[in-house]
Amino acid sequence: MAKIHSLKISNFKGIQKLEQVFGITDFICLIGRGDSGKTTILEAISAALSPSWNLTFYDTDFFNGDIEVPIEIEVSMYDLPKDLIQENKYGLFIRGLDKSTDIIFDDVLDDHETILTLKLIVEKDLEPKWFVVNNREQQDPVEIRASDRANLNVFLVSDYIDRHFSWNKGNPLYSLLKQEKTHDEKNNVIIEALREAKEKIDSSPFNHLDNIVEKIKTSASNFGVNISNTTTTIDFKDFSIKDGRICLHEDKIPFRQKGKGSKRLISIAIQTELAKTGGILLIDEIEQGLEPDRAQHLAKILKNTNKGQIFITTHSRDVLVELNANDLFKVKKNYPSLYPFDNSLQSTIRSNPEAFFSDRVLVCEGPTEIGICRGLNNFRMEKGEDNISLLGVRFANGNGTSQVEYALGFLRAGFKVCLFCDSDDENINKQKEDLKIQGISIVDCAANKSIEAHIFEDLPWKALKELIEYRIKEKDEESVKQSIASKYIGQFPLDWKNSDSPIMRDALYKSSISKKNEWFKRTDHGEFVGGVICNNLEDIKSEKLGNQIQELSKWIDND
Repeated sequence: MAKIHSLKISNFKGIQKLEQVFGITDFICLIGRGDSGKTTILEAISAALSPSWNLTFYDTDFFNGDIEVPIEIEVSMYDLPKDLIQENKYGLFIRGLDKSTDIIFDDVLDDHETILTLKLIVEKDLEPKWFVVNNREQQDPVEIRASDRANLNVFLVSDYIDRHFSWNKGNPLYSLLKQEKTHDEKNNVIIEALREAKEKIDSSPFNHLDNIVEKIKTSASNFGVNISNTTTTIDFKDFSIKDGRICLHEDKIPFRQKGKGSKRLISIAIQTELAKTGGILLIDEIEQGLEPDRAQHLAKILKNTNKGQIFITTHSRDVLVELNANDLFKVKKNYPSLYPFDNSLQSTIRSNPEAFFSDRVLVCEGPTEIGICRGLNNFRMEKGEDNISLLGVRFANGNGTSQVEYALGFLRAGFKVCLFCDSDDENINKQKEDLKIQGISIVDCAANKSIEAHIFEDLPWKALKELIEYRIKEKDEESVKQSIASKYIGQFPLDWKNSDSPIMRDALYKSSISKKNEWFKRTDHGEFVGGVICNNLEDIKSEKLGNQIQELSKWIDND
């Protein structure tokens, strides 16, 4: 059954122009900030491949309401139903896809994948027209019938899914029925079932209405009309399946009265069954109405059991962690194409899924740096400044040696990126200049130093005493004192908490980075440190640590 290779959208809703090649793939997840166009892309696919012949469009469906520029949606597909590509159908319009290059050619060679392109055009008369097109100048487009589009089995799961539980033509339940070997269009089992129900109703007495019917018979007879055989029953026109009265129930309750999450899951279940023989399933905000574990489970099942093609949108970290990096495409408002992700970001999907939903990513070397940035964000909010969420910024844990790889991966995927790191790793230091050339901002430490070194060199003693007391609460005073004393050169002072000196600062620093005894190698510890740094910012503005905090805040502000 058909799958989408590429998509072109012009002048539809919030998208002025978009072209994207998805390639040969069965699962596509669209992510991006709110109002970036994710839902519009699904709606465009649904409209272009709709089995309906009378879709309704409005002036507001045109980009910026400009009805002088037509809506055009073009979908190129492969794995097509055989009856659609026969010569007496649309076989003369097929083209060839070179799978090694993802390029579509006018001619079809033996090793090419067959491609057929459908195009929806809506002009200011608001009448939709569907065509099969190609790039050959000698061939004019030919209209494609709704019944042929229905064979593509494309369905959208959104907020308006109650119709998915009825047996109407054009709905997924009816498409499932058509796949049954026992189904015959000339002897529709739904209509036959209705006829049987009608016969049962006809044979049922309506005794409580008989008195009124008798009065009408007598009155009609006085006017010379004989209606002596009159009975009360249901008019067959009210049994028409077109109005969706034949639908799924649980006990006596129709499915349309179930909760939103359950309805979406049932709708997806119906369409997943349909997709076992092929089909395109479009799910907008897959997590909507579901608990995190159910959303995660749903994503996993769809990903692993899919036999058709599935497009989803999501804002859920729980969904993202079940996917591969190359399943993801980032949608950015007013951009002419989507940004694909590569496998270099696979591990960060697991460790930093939230970062993928942002516009800008601040890649931090580790938990300490993430915590400091969180402390900075708290400080900004206390001062009434914009928070990182409002500005579309997210912190990502670079996991030490992976930080450069993560920064480059996010950059390639269309994010603005800043790297917050130490300068005590020569291998990373060598790459910093090239990262800057590629457009990554870098906030780092002085040569050969770490953030911990700057903390104990640059902060005033009153701030360091706060950090000492914080550490004592985590451990106990004696063990903290012994750890610091073991790094102290010379006689350890009795009044050590009030003994500010370069030797004491060096001992504090070395104690804080001792293996299995680090002070700040947790995000919550780093967040406390970040708060202490920011609260003493006026005292260290001219120091390297103060410069780092100011650079980070400036990058956060500059979109």
